[in-house]
Amino acid sequence: MTRLTKALVLAGCALFASSCSKEGCLSGDADCKVPPPCPKVALTCDASAASKLDVKTIARASDRSGGLDAIGAKGDVKLSNAFTEVTIAGMGNQNLLDPNGGSILDLLPAGTSKDSVNQILQVVGILPGDAAHYTKLEIIDERPARVAVQVKGALDGRKNVWIYTRYELTPCDRGVRVRTEVVNASVDTEMWSLVDGYYWSGREALPFTPAAGAGFKHPSFSLLTINDAYETFPYLAASGHSNDEQISAIAAVSCTDETMEGFQSDQISAAGKKRTIVPSRGAMIFERYIAVADSKGVGGAVDLARQIRSQVVGEKLVKLTGKVERLNARRLDGERETSIVISEGSLGQPVEKRVPVSQVVPDKDGTFSALVKAGQGYVVEVHSFGVKVVEKDFTTANDDTQLGTFTLPSTATVNFIVKDDSSQPIDAEIFVVPADAATKEAVAGTFHGRFTTCTPWLGPPPGASPACNRVLVKSGVGSAEVPVGKFHFYAFHGPFASLGHEVSQVAAGTSSLAFTLKTLDLLPSQALSADMHVHGASSFDSSIPDMDRVLSFSASDLPVIIATDHDNVGDYTKTIADLGYAQRMTAVNGVETTGHIPFMFIPHYGFPLVIGHYNFWPITFDPSLPRNGGPFDELVEPGELFQRTKPLFSGTPLIELNHPWADPEFGRDLGFPRALSLDMTKNLPAQDDGSAMGMMVRVPKTGGATFANDAHHAQEVMNGSSNAQYLQYRAFWFYMLNQGKLRTGTANSDSHSLTDNTVGMPRNVVATNVQAGPSFDVNTFNEAVQKGLLLGTNGPVIEASMLDASNSRHSYSLSPFPPKHDGKVQVKVKSAPWIPVDEVRFVVNGQVVKTITGLTPPADPFASDGSFVRYEGEVLLSELLTGVSGDAWLVIEAGRALPLTGDLGGGLENARDGVPDTTDNNGDGVVDVKDVKEGQKIGPLADLPEPKDGDRGFEYFSITGGSPCAFTNPFVLDRDGDGKFSAPGVKEGI
Repeated sequence: MTRLTKALVLAGCALFASSCSKEGCLSGDADCKVPPPCPKVALTCDASAASKLDVKTIARASDRSGGLDAIGAKGDVKLSNAFTEVTIAGMGNQNLLDPNGGSILDLLPAGTSKDSVNQILQVVGILPGDAAHYTKLEIIDERPARVAVQVKGALDGRKNVWIYTRYELTPCDRGVRVRTEVVNASVDTEMWSLVDGYYWSGREALPFTPAAGAGFKHPSFSLLTINDAYETFPYLAASGHSNDEQISAIAAVSCTDETMEGFQSDQISAAGKKRTIVPSRGAMIFERYIAVADSKGVGGAVDLARQIRSQVVGEKLVKLTGKVERLNARRLDGERETSIVISEGSLGQPVEKRVPVSQVVPDKDGTFSALVKAGQGYVVEVHSFGVKVVEKDFTTANDDTQLGTFTLPSTATVNFIVKDDSSQPIDAEIFVVPADAATKEAVAGTFHGRFTTCTPWLGPPPGASPACNRVLVKSGVGSAEVPVGKFHFYAFHGPFASLGHEVSQVAAGTSSLAFTLKTLDLLPSQALSADMHVHGASSFDSSIPDMDRVLSFSASDLPVIIATDHDNVGDYTKTIADLGYAQRMTAVNGVETTGHIPFMFIPHYGFPLVIGHYNFWPITFDPSLPRNGGPFDELVEPGELFQRTKPLFSGTPLIELNHPWADPEFGRDLGFPRALSLDMTKNLPAQDDGSAMGMMVRVPKTGGATFANDAHHAQEVMNGSSNAQYLQYRAFWFYMLNQGKLRTGTANSDSHSLTDNTVGMPRNVVATNVQAGPSFDVNTFNEAVQKGLLLGTNGPVIEASMLDASNSRHSYSLSPFPPKHDGKVQVKVKSAPWIPVDEVRFVVNGQVVKTITGLTPPADPFASDGSFVRYEGEVLLSELLTGVSGDAWLVIEAGRALPLTGDLGGGLENARDGVPDTTDNNGDGVVDVKDVKEGQKIGPLADLPEPKDGDRGFEYFSITGGSPCAFTNPFVLDRDGDGKFSAPGVKEGI
């Protein structure tokens, strides 16, 4: 800092004295003595704790912290004492939303493997350029008094707005002290919201704030309405909601102010200083304490935040204690069994007027406690299995108060036994579904109104088994505590096995259910099924433990899994071996790159975008490196990302474009074609012409790229068990085939837990002689996928072939061949009895040209013998190609009938773009403006009607939440015999 600049900045500080450091200098000065963060906070501990204070730069994988969300790596810095471990990203170690390092990656109780933090970083607003871009890191080692890391830099989009953050530990800290200074060295006046950004990502920790009607509940907002979502609160807390033995809790509290300000969502939270106008040469300082506790529920961390507030603002505290009990309870000390919310207020107040202040989980003996502010009345809500079962209020608590005993309703313990038809125990997944209206109403539960509603709610949906209404069974044995009522119990072992079923009136006490399942003769010989898009704990938006994740693979009878965690190379090798599956299961290390930082501009659109998500495999797993060896995937177009990833492959590469038309999340598109607002009523240009269409095909001019942006090998056509956007993904795939861009169509679950999607539903059936286990050859497998030797399915199995001009038989693939004159396509469709197949469709050049209906369903959906063939026949190619001139492609589909859809204008400026966006929602047989939801311009694209109990397909819907569907990859027909495929293109203007 020059003398003149420093003088100008300090002159600005004189106008904002509360924002200046006490010594009258800024932490950017080498000779500046910066006050310690949170000097008012003094925690006590045994004198020997000073010997455990440490700071180290991570040099190897063994130096990393442990936990479901731990991502610290080589080059990051770890501070630790007897109570806390915190990891700060090293310079250049980019992760998630952080442009260049300097953010908190891991924060957990010392000596545990319970990191429940994705990332905590500093920002002054919501735009990409508002994040801190640190460029220098300094380690401060002043043991035995303190250790610290100081990072320095500027805002990512404004080099003349300087930012300095210090992370510090003293011997007795139960968390990390943090001080951030931001200096406006520009000539412009700025509006700053100086906050910490907490990246939750939707299926992990949830923010908890004490505000009227808040707690875990917060109003929804968009990036355009976010200003209205800001609120004030005394502290912010959060905890993990997965395996009870692998989670911790955090809480953030200001060290200088009565309250913080920010917004909350299940994706990201902000907590910090009040929004402030900062003039040129002005500055701001934010000091806070981020506590961490070995706690189920947020209560342990909230107690620490309360103790800190008592020192900072003089808040008087009292302790509330109580006990819960339930007759014959297996346990009481888990969030699924018992969760208690304590709110300021009374039962006479509406719920939205009460102020939730803590959420606690009892100990094994049922006792619980919480620190609260003295002089308030409190309401105590006790939730059991997602349902509020007791609610009491207590008058003003001026002193420590005993709340008494809360008696919970009885539940049942159900034991499950699952065997195959040779009486051997097998892994399976149990689905529990209410069998009458009274039960359905009584057991519908949530996690305090968050995540999703489950009937019954057996545990947090993103977490370990039991989760939502699902229970994993290992080696034929499983057990769950279940609310009383009447239920269907389904035993599932994948789409190619029979479905077990029992109806039981469950009463208090213990009962057992036994199931026999049979693997059915559905798959062709030399076929291997694989789910090529699966997430586990290594993903920032997944919190299912590895043991449960791998057990779910086996329960769904999946021999091959591609581990595609977000921005983190996944590896299940050890877990597979520990569970004894190594001889029959293979998990391939891969990664799903995930754009976080908007940077890309397209013509006629004023906001920056990201490029969406891609899967890459096989990738070398290296736990010592950032992202476990995955590529840095920000601020690049796909072609440059492909170039960056090229040296990371450990075998024949496979690049998959994921969910190409998925809805954006938090302003970020999940698929590159949708980010470009691709117009599929027009043909792609041969090269970059400056348009968004040209961006799809261009080779980026940066990073030495030699790949075009559309150089992926495969594209998801089916994604997720409900398969809700099949018609849109299918439309893009068909469009690319019509452009001569022959890419393999794939079908994947994109499962992040037991409940968001059922793993392996859908999946890919790859025609290969490769076997899972020790002899698995990823190169041969990937080559088969690249060639399109693949059926995508969530149940039905299609076998199809035809003769070429020389009478050689061909199955579907991306290799063109001349079909036999007046040839026929032979088709056989099979399915398990519980998987309905209503029709078989033949699609030529993107148009359904023939539909075969009237297929006879099996009489018993739970049968395990008889014929599984739903259709077998042959169709003349001349019939399918009527009116088609030139080369063509043919895809065959089977499953439930598709809904009637239309394109009413979902593209830029509401123009039609060739993508279905609206269904026949009023049922008049026409898709038009009458089908559009009031207040909208298009849509919705509604799902097929949900089958009711007793309807055909109810069992299938209970497992997947969707409808059966399968598709072949194309037969590519070189009809003129010139040895190549001349694509039909699209007829523009029609």
